[in-house]
Amino acid sequence: MKDSSPLYLIHKSELAYPSGSTICFMNDLFYIMGDDASEILVLNDKLIEVERVPLFPKDENIRIPKAFKADIEASVVIRQNGVDCILFLGSGSVSPHRDHAYLFEPKSKSFSRIDFCHFYDQLRNQFAQLNIEAATMLGNSLALGIRANRSYPDNYIALAIPGKFPPEFQKKVLLKLPVEHTGISGMDYDGVRDILFITFSSENTSNSYDDGEIGESYLAIIQEAADQIQKNELYISSLTKLSDLGPELKLQKVESVALTADHRQLMVVADNDLGNTNLFLIGF
Repeated sequence: MKDSSPLYLIHKSELAYPSGSTICFMNDLFYIMGDDASEILVLNDKLIEVERVPLFPKDENIRIPKAFKADIEASVVIRQNGVDCILFLGSGSVSPHRDHAYLFEPKSKSFSRIDFCHFYDQLRNQFAQLNIEAATMLGNSLALGIRANRSYPDNYIALAIPGKFPPEFQKKVLLKLPVEHTGISGMDYDGVRDILFITFSSENTSNSYDDGEIGESYLAIIQEAADQIQKNELYISSLTKLSDLGPELKLQKVESVALTADHRQLMVVADNDLGNTNLFLIGF
């Protein structure tokens, strides 16, 4: 991997929003979803709240109970029928209620709930413990990050052909990391410069369902990603420990990453497992 420009922390924002788990950027707006939230949080590029769009019924609980939540941990901008949409993906860690995706069309604010059980069963034939934590479009393929844990120590990227929903599994790529007990948590891809950005986080858990004590979070920058992803194994030789960028990132479980409009900055969303969400703007 070629050396990348130094990373540096620009800004931190604290949000009154539960458990931010995935973030994507589209048409100058950030869209954030929490794995136990009932609404999509929409921010402008100044990180000012624009609106909250209901996705699930809301009751007196701010956070959806763990046993019932859809566990949305990944999202990706995808074009369907000539319209740019956002696909929110359940983790698949518990079947069947985490086996759905939600296609959101921001302009009309319309949703479609899509049964991904067949596709997720394809993935379960490939992975002993399915836990989808990251997503991005990489060329014509939908790339999904399958997270490791202490009893299932391997991280993978699964490639799928999007086409008509549900997608079709294509291949899997084993991620080889220089640190142990660390799981993939987010991805975004710069198609112009062919760079894949991947976040990882560590927590002390032995399965794909339970949370654990928060450890360090990391960022990997993969050059020439379109070629690298064609291999069966992708060796990540260098990881940046995000807490080295500032004490603000200590004990923050980074959940997702999104490129900003100029593709020279990254927005990462972090969850401290206490029901709060933090955003960190990182330059590179």
